Amino acid sequence: MPKSGYLAIKGYISNMIRSKEWPPGHLLPTETELAVQFNCARATVNRALGELAEEQIIDRRRKAGSRVRDGRERMANLKIQFPCREVEAIGKEHRYVALKREICALPMILQSSSEMGQSDQCLRTEGVHYAGDTPFQFEQSWFRRDAFPELFEAGGKVKAPCVTLLEKNPFYHGSLSISASKANHVEARHLGIKMGDPLINKEYILTDGHDGTPVAVMQIRYKPDYSISCIF
Repeated sequence: MPKSGYLAIKGYISNMIRSKEWPPGHLLPTETELAVQFNCARATVNRALGELAEEQIIDRRRKAGSRVRDGRERMANLKIQFPCREVEAIGKEHRYVALKREICALPMILQSSSEMGQSDQCLRTEGVHYAGDTPFQFEQSWFRRDAFPELFEAGGKVKAPCVTLLEKNPFYHGSLSISASKANHVEARHLGIKMGDPLINKEYILTDGHDGTPVAVMQIRYKPDYSISCIF
């Protein structure tokens, strides 16, 4: 058989899965077997299997081989945008109104065991993001002093937290949690809704990109007309 490119191998495997000859859970031939079948290098097979795994068609396990995915669990691609970018994405002018700025103790999520009881290592901010003249998000954020020392300078004016984070370090990573709650009187007043109305909440815990140390927390409250979409 003439040598085959990775697309031919990928197409062959895809067709076997679509035709259900290889049902969910089916163990695929090994890389060596596919390389012999298609008269190609194992690197070519590896590329084909790698793309199928990225597309969530198969599962690859070290020393356990590759199997057809059963489809009961999928990874979704959710685009992460901080508030300023979200407002710009809907064609509105972003404006941030700071409501509160205070030095406080580190919240538990940002502290290590050696930092318990330290009362001046965190900056807490509170504010509202506007889309044009309409309240869009209510936000509370916490920043570590050692990661954002410039924010602790006397008389320093706090920008929108999202702008501070975007300017500070492009290597930030972290986690995102999404939940729902009812608006308290503070959230309702600043978002222009009724107390008890439903809210969509996002909590970002950001790390510095080196050793995974948490450096900031952002808690954002959205009005009930907010929606989230992703691709899988």
